[in-house]
Amino acid sequence: MTSMKFRVLFGVTFLVSQVLLSSCVSNLESDVVLTPTISQDTPYKEALQKATRDRTVFKNFETKAIVHATYLSPEFRAAFAERLNRIFKRSDVHFDDTKDKAAFMVSLEVPGIWYERNDLTDPYQWTITMDSDQGPIRPVMIKRILDKERWRPYFTHVTEWSGEFLVVFDAPSVNPNSDQMVVKTPVKLTIANADAQLNLTW
Repeated sequence: MTSMKFRVLFGVTFLVSQVLLSSCVSNLESDVVLTPTISQDTPYKEALQKATRDRTVFKNFETKAIVHATYLSPEFRAAFAERLNRIFKRSDVHFDDTKDKAAFMVSLEVPGIWYERNDLTDPYQWTITMDSDQGPIRPVMIKRILDKERWRPYFTHVTEWSGEFLVVFDAPSVNPNSDQMVVKTPVKLTIANADAQLNLTW
């Protein structure tokens, strides 16, 4: 009797697993090509990882903030344009507000009930600067990005709980590790609030 129960249980488990596996198949049509995720798009994934810095602020055993900053260097913009072309078969101009200026895509998440604090445009909550030859400079623009669905195919850290911002400085955009640069000049970004100061370097 026990072996019979085992066989029945095994059969039911097998059927359920087959149903679940078949439901995971996204598309069976031979003429439909699914868009590769970021993790499947190796060249873009590597460019994104190279261009992104992430930090988590812990204080008194609490997570106060989670920050991801992607430097929109010429190298990253080229990788972005290639992924855009792979997905949509077009090469629209993106980040046109930045042109040749130093710019960053910043995702900011403040866990808990303080959702209103994930606003980089609020000068009473956040300060953001970039090092330059003249010392630290402030952004010429901080623009909140609201269309998350538009940016999810390009940035893995865009979530329902994060706030996204385009941060632009009046400084040239450079590839900090380019072989063509005689003097390697690191790109340094500082993001600060009442809990911490994050010093990010590319």
